[in-house]
Amino acid sequence: MITHILKSGDAQSKSRVRSATISVIGETAYMTVIPPLPIAPGGTAADQARQIFASIEERLARIGSDKSKIAHITIWLADLSYFSEVTAVWNEWVDPEHPPVRACGQVSLANEALKVEMIVVAWAPPGGAARAAEAVTP
Repeated sequence: MITHILKSGDAQSKSRVRSATISVIGETAYMTVIPPLPIAPGGTAADQARQIFASIEERLARIGSDKSKIAHITIWLADLSYFSEVTAVWNEWVDPEHPPVRACGQVSLANEALKVEMIVVAWAPPGGAARAAEAVTP
């Protein structure tokens, strides 16, 4: 069972606790997610965020998890001017009953067409972590 502590008024938690202990090895899925390749030139950061969120849900489903089990998402933006539009998409997508901890910052991304990249840490059911490695590749 996951409980929230320090939940802010935003669509994010300040921290999350799962039961009394969290087993990091064997129970956690870690994924880096970008939009599907090849990345269409001219797409907006909001478009890329929507593609990433769809990919996150699909990958979590493959390991028997879902977005309510996400502990933390780090969102990297190629330009901080994308913050508002990506946050709007986030607010549409995030599970309001189970919002994860979220961090967002600006970095130079590896591909010039990339505007958004996300790193996701989620709880996986028993045996799900073994499937997590398979879920990392598209």
